[in-house]
Amino acid sequence: MVGFNRAVAGTPVGNWYDNGNNVIAFSRGSKGWVAINNEGGSVTRTFSTGLPAGTYANDLGGGSVTVGSNGTASVTVPAKGAVAIHTGGGGGPGPSPTPTVNPGEVAASFNANVTTYYGQNVFVVGDVEELGGWDPAKAVALSPSSYPVWKATVSLPAGTAVSYKYVKKNPDGSVTWESDPNRSFTTPSGGAVTRDDTWR
Repeated sequence: MVGFNRAVAGTPVGNWYDNGNNVIAFSRGSKGWVAINNEGGSVTRTFSTGLPAGTYANDLGGGSVTVGSNGTASVTVPAKGAVAIHTGGGGGPGPSPTPTVNPGEVAASFNANVTTYYGQNVFVVGDVEELGGWDPAKAVALSPSSYPVWKATVSLPAGTAVSYKYVKKNPDGSVTWESDPNRSFTTPSGGAVTRDDTWR
């Protein structure tokens, strides 16, 4: 939710919804929207989000939310759970924009099939600076918009041997690494490369 909080900072509450029991939803300006369900079963309805049309990654778990041209979205909010989306994807697990690839670099797409629970997010970390230099705090966030496949595209040095792994960052701040050995590949001399992996 760090990215959500940054995106909505200073915006007013709008589009309030209350089912009279244990479900509420509201927007924060045109920057973010959240629904919270404290009931024993999931709730599905069409909400007014106040957001521009588009598909947004759920900040609180897998899946995505598609907002129509009228600002509404049909959303299933899980029991004892929540759904939150925001514009920009800044600072959190939002859609990863395709980077601008400079000469001597290639666009590397990481597609990882990973099952997670609400509050868990997936990152890729590796031995090159662009993948955090094995520091999970500098790992690259993957978008859950195609859950269970988490995706990100990173600009990497061309013609370079790269070792990497996927990690899960848990709600309590701990990090779960996938099992050994490290994954590895060599980037091509130009263009793009795609890595399709499954968590192990």
